[in-house]
Amino acid sequence: MTDTSDEPVAVILAGGQGSRLWPISRDRRPKQFQPVVRDRPLLTGTIERLSELVDPSRIHVSTRARFADAARETLGPVPPENLILEEDPAGPATAFALSIATLAHKYGNAPALIAPSDHLINEEEAFNAASRDMLAQLVETPTSMVVLGAEPSGFDASLGYIHTRGEGGGVEVIESFFEKPDQDTVDKLEGEGGSLYWNTACYGVRVQQACDAYRAALPLIFDSIERFARARPDSVGYRGAAIGGHELYPLLAAGMQCLVVPRHLGWSDVGTWKRLEQVLSDQRVTSIGPSLQLETEDVLVASMDGRPVVTLGTTGLIVVTHEDAVYVLDKKKALDAGTLEHLRSLLAASTREDLL
Repeated sequence: MTDTSDEPVAVILAGGQGSRLWPISRDRRPKQFQPVVRDRPLLTGTIERLSELVDPSRIHVSTRARFADAARETLGPVPPENLILEEDPAGPATAFALSIATLAHKYGNAPALIAPSDHLINEEEAFNAASRDMLAQLVETPTSMVVLGAEPSGFDASLGYIHTRGEGGGVEVIESFFEKPDQDTVDKLEGEGGSLYWNTACYGVRVQQACDAYRAALPLIFDSIERFARARPDSVGYRGAAIGGHELYPLLAAGMQCLVVPRHLGWSDVGTWKRLEQVLSDQRVTSIGPSLQLETEDVLVASMDGRPVVTLGTTGLIVVTHEDAVYVLDKKKALDAGTLEHLRSLLAASTREDLL
């Protein structure tokens, strides 16, 4: 039965593979289920943060069926039945659509916060205040979609950018989105005036409004998704038609007004070794978990199973330990996405594909 209250709900998107942070991120247990940076999995931290704003019984987690066991271990106060599953990786737009369809079926047109599972927020009070402002904006403009924008600390080609008219104040109107633009594009936008923010992929929207937009933009595919969301078969993930592209494109195509709440958040995607290295450097540490580094230079240690790691007289390495394996990588190769994928392919072709 649909709950038509105005109490907020939330969904955390946790279906990514995180292969750019391999071997911290493994095929069966990606980075969102790992204690990256802090002593708790990233997903657990996201749940704890959102629980300050939304009752945990109204928080849902969207992930792939193959990650369901890993997700259940990190749900904390979130009920296991609040998992939203996909069988195959169908991209962020499909996960977004399946999530809003599920929320709309269960909660009607409730205001919703939609957030990634694997981001690091150093200033949680600022994040919570911004999230409350996003929910308040949905009261003032219920047909709009609100994005949490982070003030950039520099250029990053692997992130999405938001360009606004630069009105200032607590909320700005979004002129355009740019997914992973190059430096020339960013320079041109800065020259045109207005303001630029990183897209944190944290959204606020009334779920029925979002469903209406997706239905208008993609009627046949969204009908298939809605039918699955209404049925909600136990332990079975969605495997129907997929939606390509960015999750915001259907909303834009349907003409939904898009706003941004800009903030300084101490925010990081932690999606690559380069960004993880920057996060650790900002915290003035060179390891995740216990390590002792003697006469060691430019070495990053990640002990994911808690075992102490000792490095002596080494240079330019990444060392990762799990309960079933120890990985030693050349750091320069790991920092290059293409070379890292080549290393993964070598392991996939070996007799130990289980270590991917």
